[in-house]
Amino acid sequence: MKRSMISAVAIAAAPIALTASPVSAGGVPVIDEANYEVAKQTSATTDKILGTNKEILTTVEDTLKAVTGERGSDAGQLQNLAVGNGFSVSSVPSFDSLLSSGVPNFGNMSGDIAKIASAFINSLQLVKNLSGNANSSFSGDKSYEQMVSTVMSVAALVNGSQQAVSSRRSAFEQAGQNIGQAQDIKGSIDQNTQLQVQAGLTINELIGVMNGAVTSLQAENQRRLTDISNSKKVLTYNDN
Repeated sequence: MKRSMISAVAIAAAPIALTASPVSAGGVPVIDEANYEVAKQTSATTDKILGTNKEILTTVEDTLKAVTGERGSDAGQLQNLAVGNGFSVSSVPSFDSLLSSGVPNFGNMSGDIAKIASAFINSLQLVKNLSGNANSSFSGDKSYEQMVSTVMSVAALVNGSQQAVSSRRSAFEQAGQNIGQAQDIKGSIDQNTQLQVQAGLTINELIGVMNGAVTSLQAENQRRLTDISNSKKVLTYNDN
């Protein structure tokens, strides 16, 4: 009888045990610590990558701004170094046209330089021509007039060039103080480009001065040829 009661109790308790085990396993969430740590590290790494990409994008945008766009404020202050408002060889008229019928014509040349050149040539107290005849066709008179025009042109060229050298030196020294003050790379590049342009214009001024010197030599050669020709005419014997 006692054994039968124990069996009955065991049989009655068995369904309860079988029923409680599945509820405990399936009803309560289970956290996998290892997977959680991996997911956490992955999230942190992704966040760092996004931050780095954002910094790279900002750097690229800043670089693009630094190498593109207009920088007139940086380069514009250097654009008048070579000539500016001062003397330029290009303002000197051609030597052939400077003296017309004995009257100087300085064209667009500075008034101060024209006055100095005129005063210089007047101080020489030269005669108008060698023959003394108005509207002379004598070759010596033409050569003489060309020499007078050349002397006047060279006087203006030398005086103007001396003034330009002084003003150009001051302009370049002032420009040197602005080197390194550009706001970015593009500004520095534009400044450097403008300096190259101004250097080219300065060289062009030098070429103009040298052309003046060559023209002066040419006038001297022309005078010599005229003198030789006239001497030959005088020494030619004509028995008629």
